[in-house]
Amino acid sequence: MLIMIDGHRTGEQLLALCTSSAEGKRQLAQLLNGGFVQQLSASTAATTPALLPDEDISLAKSYVIRTLYELLGSEALALVSVIEKAETVDELRRHFGQLHVALSTVPDRKKVEQFLEKVELVLD
Repeated sequence: MLIMIDGHRTGEQLLALCTSSAEGKRQLAQLLNGGFVQQLSASTAATTPALLPDEDISLAKSYVIRTLYELLGSEALALVSVIEKAETVDELRRHFGQLHVALSTVPDRKKVEQFLEKVELVLD
């Protein structure tokens, strides 16, 4: 998947090149979550399809948890324990209010905004 990303193709175009849409979504999500690729603009996010199927939110949870620890340190423990229990996209989304409140104390607003954009992209 990584070698097909050229900065011009959209997520939808990349998925069209894959033999399995579900596997392509998983691979694209792994690249995004691992920091190997990034969203180019807000218009890109609007045209990029959902990266994880509803039945597999493990990558999204892993990304959220890892980034919460990076941004909040030990203050992330309570929110992380709640997020770890989420089993569906809807359950994970229910905690976004808490997520926004917790992140309001982080001084690096750019990192917070990038994190929230990636989470929305992965879960849409």
